[in-house]
Amino acid sequence: MTRYDHAVLIAEIGSVTTRVTLVDMVAGDARMIGRIEVPSTIEPPQENAAVAILAAANEISEMTGRRLIEGTSLIMPQNNERDGVDQVVAVTSAAGIMGVVIAAIATDISGHSAQRAIRATYASVVQTITLDNSVRTEEGRDTTWIERQVQMLTGLHPDVVLITGGLEDGAQDSLVRLAHIVGLTALSTRVDQSGTQRQDVTARSVLFAGNSKASERMIEALSGRARLKVIDNVRPSLNVERLDPIRNELRRIYDERILPNLPGAAALKRLCSTPLRTSAEASALMVRFIAELNHRSVLSIDIGSAATILQYVTQDVATPVVLANTGTGLGLGEVLANSGPNGVRRWLPFPIGEREISHRLLNKMLRPQIQPTSREDLLIELAAAREALSLAVAALHDERPHTSYDLVIAGGGVLAHAPHPGLAALVILDALQPSAEQSVMAIDIHLDPLGLLTACGALAFANPEAALTLFEHDLLSNTPLATCIVALGEGHVGTIAVEAELRIANQEPITISVAHGQIARLPLEIGQRGQLILRPTSGVRIGRNTPGAEVSSEVGALAGSALGVVIDARGRPLHLPDDFAQRQQALWDWMVALGVESGPLPYETTAPAPEATPPILPIFVPAAEASLTPDAVATPESDLARLRQTVAEPKRKGFFNRK
Repeated sequence: MTRYDHAVLIAEIGSVTTRVTLVDMVAGDARMIGRIEVPSTIEPPQENAAVAILAAANEISEMTGRRLIEGTSLIMPQNNERDGVDQVVAVTSAAGIMGVVIAAIATDISGHSAQRAIRATYASVVQTITLDNSVRTEEGRDTTWIERQVQMLTGLHPDVVLITGGLEDGAQDSLVRLAHIVGLTALSTRVDQSGTQRQDVTARSVLFAGNSKASERMIEALSGRARLKVIDNVRPSLNVERLDPIRNELRRIYDERILPNLPGAAALKRLCSTPLRTSAEASALMVRFIAELNHRSVLSIDIGSAATILQYVTQDVATPVVLANTGTGLGLGEVLANSGPNGVRRWLPFPIGEREISHRLLNKMLRPQIQPTSREDLLIELAAAREALSLAVAALHDERPHTSYDLVIAGGGVLAHAPHPGLAALVILDALQPSAEQSVMAIDIHLDPLGLLTACGALAFANPEAALTLFEHDLLSNTPLATCIVALGEGHVGTIAVEAELRIANQEPITISVAHGQIARLPLEIGQRGQLILRPTSGVRIGRNTPGAEVSSEVGALAGSALGVVIDARGRPLHLPDDFAQRQQALWDWMVALGVESGPLPYETTAPAPEATPPILPIFVPAAEASLTPDAVATPESDLARLRQTVAEPKRKGFFNRK
């Protein structure tokens, strides 16, 4: 194994914040030397992402005593005094959203598969055309259904059109019909200076992922009117779905056409040693590697200002969920459009009117850089984070309805900046609602306040060995949040659901009783090891054990964390009380149980009067086209293969005798 001896500056460029991490050698291993967050500089007047990186490097210099900047430039390479850096790598989530038009035969089959496929990157559907909708259109109109689709699409400027449908060896005419519709939208008529009518052709990027037998007819129908690429059929049969070919192609198109739109992309290309990549690609690479290395089912969470991202990997199957316009700042319009003001305020332990919370959320959307200044503002932001994460979870369950994971790594600004770890834990548990329905009895939750998961993934593109050591020493070892146990079973609120005993070496055992509807914790500090014994009442089970069966971990199996052991007996699915006062009290009690608050509920328990609130609609602006192309296009498999080479033998970890 080659030794790593370079200083690397890693930049994660977000829509609101740019996070920069300095990594260098410490005692023979790559370690984090310094890390800083600065406002992103992709908006006027700078409009150059590199400006924020240089500003962050200057602050890291003051923090560490290392000189990284000379004049207005980075010192490269590192000199004998260890000033400067050898490499800069950058990833971003702020380049823009790729607009996609879906043209499919059937809404519930090929159209649904296409919807799932675009969640692999920062993309959004600007329009959907499905032929099965044509039979439901109104009769007696002046224009035909095809004419209406052409008129609707002519004014759109999507980055890519995705045509799907047709089982293998099935009918082809419907696909050709879709191709003709897309081809017609490439035509536009104008009158030149001489008064002559001319027809221009704007060739669109088109992906065809349908019946392969229709490929030649599709090429013929779109000849001269589209930049067509044929890929594997997304639904070769009703029971088979192939999403990876479309996902890989959409990522490639995003890298080629959208990433160069990032303000300052040309400066970054000169500065960085590797091509600019997306933050989603970086986190996906590390989650796949972590799952493979430890033989665990892993779920990562990133709740950002403009996007919410889940990466779920189990049994060598990776499922990405990138909701590109759903977040706690710039992405609040989508949250309001899907959840509504009431969906957000149901998580608040204080009364607030529907119009008032809408105004607060819209103000946050317009000024995403403003941090909460009161407890109420903070709780509103965390409530919005629950709804954003719930939307991402629903999208994950749409593709993988039976998820089972034993390691959660959570990050994003709203969780990273939570003033108490209990607040972050409640957001995660309330939105994920892990049920341990399958083999998982304990879920290990880690908080990534420094954004090191993405930083490790970005570093892996350049130095896989350094990424591994940074992950092992600075990510998981420093970020444990809680070990969560979910007690499953029905029972009356207030009656005992489970008794728990925590045994720590050289200490008296700690015993608590957790009632139905409650959440509780057993303190187990970082650096300590403990054994957990759970005694559920009849009708309540832990994992796949029979109801009422006692469960015991191995001695010292549980590792300490910020919250220790959290036992959740609130039921699954989680139902908030319908009564306003009872709901307020329950939300407050859960915060008290995790040490966030203390004392009685400090708010009035009178529900605000109903109000009429206008609907909030999300705003989507597709990114503009660009002609720049990255130096090279890598695949997720090739990046993962490089990381695999940094380890010799996978490790195994587990709780409760799980191997």
